[in-house]
Amino acid sequence: MSSVNFVLNNFSHSYTMSVAGTLDAGASVAIGDVSAVAVYYISQTAIQDVFRFESDSWDINDLSNVDVRYFTYMSEWPADLLINPSNAMLDKNDSNGAVLQVGIPTKMLVKHDFLRYLALKLFNTAQGVDLFNNEGALIGNLNTVGGTAFQDISASLWDYSTDKVDKADGDKYVLDASSNALCTTNNYTDNSNICRELFQQVLGNNAARFSTTVFDGNGQAPVPIFAGDSISYKYIIQPAAGQNNLTGVSAFGGRTYQIKLLVVADATGLNTAPTD
Repeated sequence: MSSVNFVLNNFSHSYTMSVAGTLDAGASVAIGDVSAVAVYYISQTAIQDVFRFESDSWDINDLSNVDVRYFTYMSEWPADLLINPSNAMLDKNDSNGAVLQVGIPTKMLVKHDFLRYLALKLFNTAQGVDLFNNEGALIGNLNTVGGTAFQDISASLWDYSTDKVDKADGDKYVLDASSNALCTTNNYTDNSNICRELFQQVLGNNAARFSTTVFDGNGQAPVPIFAGDSISYKYIIQPAAGQNNLTGVSAFGGRTYQIKLLVVADATGLNTAPTD
């Protein structure tokens, strides 16, 4: 069975740092940019418990006469999976493009990679991070922008969660009588309707997956997202304005990360817990 690589543009973010690196001593540099892929892991069971759907027909491949309802159960989201993109991992087999591999998992997150990128640009060496005399402030700033991105992502998911009982927007949400849960329908096609986005991308890329759909007692089934699939979004970090003036190099742009939430078999895939 082929994998489906989902893309959620609603999750994409771009930030400019508000803290610039400073020096006790420095040097000039000119180095090219590199793209990178950073990862998080989520189990197949978890992702299927979160995103579920209901249909009034078994012929799900043909939506012309099918009323599909989409459910997002954020109460099932793993409590320890905080997808702050600044803490995504760059030392896994599924990642690539890190500026430097240092062999220490807790120092191989996106935020550390971006500091090495700044060092490459400013000092002509990725190992020049210690030349910054405010490394802690830089990491703190990257934690902040990543936290903002995570809060936006989390808010988007919770906004459609069936566990949230105070919804009043009739244009987005309906009450499903069989499960007494709030859900969305195909009447709301905005890309922030994440469960529908995932459903539609399965339908467009591997509709055969629906042929083995099993519905529960409430008439619901998991969106068929399986181990080997991934959910991606962009995370762009720009250096603080005038950062290049620190060493007098030409102005340089930011770094774009593809954040991939990789679906793995249960009890596999260990996410690195950040320590800074």
